[in-house]
Amino acid sequence: MSEAWLSYDHQFAPGEEIFRSEREFSVWAYTVSHSQLLLRARVAGGQPRLDVLFKPVEAVKIRTDYEGLAIRCATFEERHRILSDLGQIGSRSRVLMLVSGGGSDYVISSAVGWKEDHGDDRDPSSLAFFPPGTDPKRILPGE
Repeated sequence: MSEAWLSYDHQFAPGEEIFRSEREFSVWAYTVSHSQLLLRARVAGGQPRLDVLFKPVEAVKIRTDYEGLAIRCATFEERHRILSDLGQIGSRSRVLMLVSGGGSDYVISSAVGWKEDHGDDRDPSSLAFFPPGTDPKRILPGE
């Protein structure tokens, strides 16, 4: 099982790739109250589900779906440009680049983690708490 939680400065070297998967990911849940963003690769082809959680999230530029996903720390130049564009120069949060299909997006967050498990697609994530009103199992219709 793949599992990690990164939240210390030494774990975020500029330009370093910290996660890679060839699986398809979707934005699964987001909550403003807890500033959490959950991406999920659903159970498929005998593979377990795989959750990627960012928290607390300050800003994002993301797609709803990713065909394969690499997460890397922004370079010094990327970080400066993105934070400048957002008026957040001086932010201590990390700029994490989401690379997929020749394009890149970003999440500005203090921490990121991922975990594979044998939960059902609609089960709550073991990485995150989502209040009942934002619980994906409650919102998304059953199959």
